[in-house]
Amino acid sequence: MDKKIERVPSGIHGFDNLCQGGFVKNSINLVSGTTGSGKTTFAIQFLYNGITQYNEPGVYVSFEEDLSSIKEDALSFGWDFDKLEKEGKCSFIYVTPYEKEFSLFKQKSYIEETLLKEIKKIKATRIVIDPISLFAMALKDPYEMRKQIYYLTKLLKQSKCTILITSEIVGESSLELQENQYSMNLSRYGVEEFVAESVTTLHSSGLGGVADRALSIIKMRRTNHIKGPVPMKITGKGIEVLSRKSSYK
Repeated sequence: MDKKIERVPSGIHGFDNLCQGGFVKNSINLVSGTTGSGKTTFAIQFLYNGITQYNEPGVYVSFEEDLSSIKEDALSFGWDFDKLEKEGKCSFIYVTPYEKEFSLFKQKSYIEETLLKEIKKIKATRIVIDPISLFAMALKDPYEMRKQIYYLTKLLKQSKCTILITSEIVGESSLELQENQYSMNLSRYGVEEFVAESVTTLHSSGLGGVADRALSIIKMRRTNHIKGPVPMKITGKGIEVLSRKSSYK
């Protein structure tokens, strides 16, 4: 692998060791999983670590209206985004996917005036979209849905930021991971993984205990990475990926 490839570390304990130091700079990265698997925790931890550890301002984009609950969840881990927002180091944006002018993404100027303007304002280098599946849910036509996901990610890629998007996996059976992971659903609509340069799936049995949670890096372009499930846990400090002796393959 080219050692000159710039990396953006997640700062998540143990994760960057699995993938040569972090995500590829300016890439689009999908984190998917079932409800309660830790997707939003991963996303806000990536954003918070970027600001506090690497001096990288970030924008959190949500298609769910209640941003206050996201901040409250973050605060339970000790991540005070209200303080960081007042300091101009991050921005939380709610964008409704149900208004006609937005749902079809016909006007590029509309996106620039909302998302790209905010990215430029705080000089963001990290973007989180959580969840992109809710945006797509507002589009009834499958073709239009896929087209607009491509459009949104392509537009954000022009911002020269490292982007993390989340999506739900529907019908996945917790830790029953198959040898051929491409045979299972990696996102709600089956298109998110194709616009992303890396795919990480999170898994939870919901039973508690040491073996309850795991993550798998399914793909990461231009990166040697650990393959197969790696145990993780969610503590009062956020996600911690537990060590595994396997080598890159």
